[in-house]
Amino acid sequence: MRTLGWLVMVTVAGCAGDGGPASVAFVTPGTGTAFTRDHLGTSGALVANVEVEVAVEGDVARVAIAVGDGTLGYVADNKLAAEVAQSGAVTLTATALDDTDIPLATATVDITIDDPMVADCKGWLDLYQLQYTSGPAMQGVADPVTVTLPLNGVAYRYSGNTSQRKTLFGDCTLMKSLAQAAPIVRSHDVQEIIDIGIYNYRCIDQTMTPPNCSMSQHAYAKAIDLAEFVTGDGTHYSVLNDWVIDSTGTTCTATTENDKDAWLHQLICELKGAHTWNIVLTPNYNADHRNHFHVDMTKDSDFIKRAHDDSAPLDF
Repeated sequence: MRTLGWLVMVTVAGCAGDGGPASVAFVTPGTGTAFTRDHLGTSGALVANVEVEVAVEGDVARVAIAVGDGTLGYVADNKLAAEVAQSGAVTLTATALDDTDIPLATATVDITIDDPMVADCKGWLDLYQLQYTSGPAMQGVADPVTVTLPLNGVAYRYSGNTSQRKTLFGDCTLMKSLAQAAPIVRSHDVQEIIDIGIYNYRCIDQTMTPPNCSMSQHAYAKAIDLAEFVTGDGTHYSVLNDWVIDSTGTTCTATTENDKDAWLHQLICELKGAHTWNIVLTPNYNADHRNHFHVDMTKDSDFIKRAHDDSAPLDF
């Protein structure tokens, strides 16, 4: 490795045609530069806008910029306006490629991506560019908001209805979580979610009367029940019809039975793995959840839960 002031260059031996040995180096950003993840990216995720410039030598066809295993894009005129969604310490990699995409040289630079500072939950809704109003006030709901749909590019429809919802009511923290979920949902081409509701002031045990009971997160509008997912080609993925219950393995490592079962497992486990919600209950939990994923914001909890093995409640 050669360090030339602000240029960090790594040269990898390879055939570079008549242009001599290939090399690539970062001009910007510099090592240790800090950025803030406070812009809404094209995927629906909050991103840091990182202006990348590279210096290239040799017979290089194009240069890819990546974070981890994910390609951010290819430079044009040695520059790229990159959207970085990861937070914390991040390594950018520039890879010079020949015209058959064989790597010729690489360079790396370490930067930092900070999360934005917001005054309150609604500050997050503003960052996600959601249209919303505060309220209406409802029993049990600490920070009620009504969001205009679609929510970060995702439409919602109440189960049994033929028309999509125009608004969605819930606690601000749940609305934030749905905005966070949208990039993953959209990456699976989901354009509409069919739900079974959010707010219901009730006990977990519905034979009891609130508030003298263990209250459901639905009572606080911090839970939503997700029943179906509809992709752009009109395919429906139904929790009731397509999820195959597995009472022997853990949900996110279970052997799936068919393509739709695998698709549902991958989606809900990606969402939980991204810490979108604190609790996820699937049909593996009990019969009451056979037709939906219950997801909620229970404080100080973090699991996909199963009822089949009480000795291992952490199922992720």
